[in-house]
Amino acid sequence: MSEYELADYVSSMMGNFLSVITIYFSIITAYVVAAFASGSKLTTTQLVIVNAVFVMAAGIIGSLTVVIFNRFYIFASQLQVINNSSVLVNFTVPLAMLLITLFVSSLVFMWTVRRTNKVLETQED
Repeated sequence: MSEYELADYVSSMMGNFLSVITIYFSIITAYVVAAFASGSKLTTTQLVIVNAVFVMAAGIIGSLTVVIFNRFYIFASQLQVINNSSVLVNFTVPLAMLLITLFVSSLVFMWTVRRTNKVLETQED
């Protein structure tokens, strides 16, 4: 692979990474907004469906985000070696930890919204 092809591939991978991480944050944001707006009103069946869709979507897109970033890092490092530039820092593990933290925090938020509403309902009675 020539230097130009490698640079083009690295640029393409960065664009793909930015697109996928934007989709991931959109999924997380949509879930948190839905949890806040109507999480306490959902039946158990509805909650299971919403959580299943969220877990599948966030899991697939989150994994894809980490894989794309890792490929970007590998090829960008090769480009750095060719150009004798400074060494890149691999942020794959911190990125994965961030995505996992956001994922778990969203589920905890939904649980908190549902639990808080049930506690308030029992206090009103």
